[in-house]
Amino acid sequence: MNSQFAIFTLFSLLIINGYAESWPKTFDAPQAKYEETELEGFFKYTTKSYIIFSDQKIDAGSIARITTVAESVNVAMSLFPIMIQKNIGDNNKSSHIIRLYSNKSEYLKSGATKGTVGYFDGRSREVKIDLEYLLSDKRKDSNLNQKHRFRVLVHELVHQSMGQQFYALPTWLREGIAEYFSATHYSAGRYNFTMATQLIKDQIQYLCNLQNKDVLKVPSLRLITMMSSNDWDKDTIMNKDRAYTKYASSLLLCHYLIELSSRKFKGMKIFLDASWNDHSHFQIKRNKKPRVDQSILWGDKNVSKIEFQILQYWKSKGLNIKFINPYKSK
Repeated sequence: MNSQFAIFTLFSLLIINGYAESWPKTFDAPQAKYEETELEGFFKYTTKSYIIFSDQKIDAGSIARITTVAESVNVAMSLFPIMIQKNIGDNNKSSHIIRLYSNKSEYLKSGATKGTVGYFDGRSREVKIDLEYLLSDKRKDSNLNQKHRFRVLVHELVHQSMGQQFYALPTWLREGIAEYFSATHYSAGRYNFTMATQLIKDQIQYLCNLQNKDVLKVPSLRLITMMSSNDWDKDTIMNKDRAYTKYASSLLLCHYLIELSSRKFKGMKIFLDASWNDHSHFQIKRNKKPRVDQSILWGDKNVSKIEFQILQYWKSKGLNIKFINPYKSK
């Protein structure tokens, strides 16, 4: 039996009702199978769970990696004993759609924000990616190189794989979860959760252009946990030079909640369930605005205490952090 298939099968057997009971260590996805179809003006690549549209033919090696990454995300997420994938009424059986654009102007016309290389379209539930970013070693207008080229794809696919749970969660949490998986994904379809600390540190240092002794200045937890989706998007557009720091804060907080606070996920489990129940009720009762108290996540601690614990933990790992309010006048 192929070793990768054996690993995939083992993890699949551990999944109960779509979610594992034990903490995952690593995951190596088997190489995805796909069919290529040439249509008028574009190419279609069909896998077990995805339909990928591209306006240019993609070489065999690249599409093999892209399809393997795509098929890996849903399984990697289901290995965690927390309910981060949910849908109302359906079982998420329909194929997910990914659109790849070789033409930058067409990518922007799709609804992309200038300066980005990929995004999850919440209305169509499609992932849209600048193809050059996936194929090139480095883009002139992006601070991402080949080492990180699949991380945006993973990030956006996590959003897509969340299903309607995506809409039930506060912005910082869904972004932090997506960053957690994108950081622990280190090669096409391969994840190492036991190395999460080092992989997260590497990602933050790289994307924030930090040297080993530099201090990472990120928005305070109180600030990011209060940001609406609109606030988040506006800040990304208006403050492009420090846009990633919000994601860094969210990643650090999610890492704390997932790995440092409690491996039993009590607060996280309760909050996810409460958010989903509230969202489901909102879907039925349109006049109700979903709102769940985030203090469920903190347990017997306050945000200031959590910030201190995060600072101390990462300082011991060689990453110096300072939580700030970037909007506060000096």
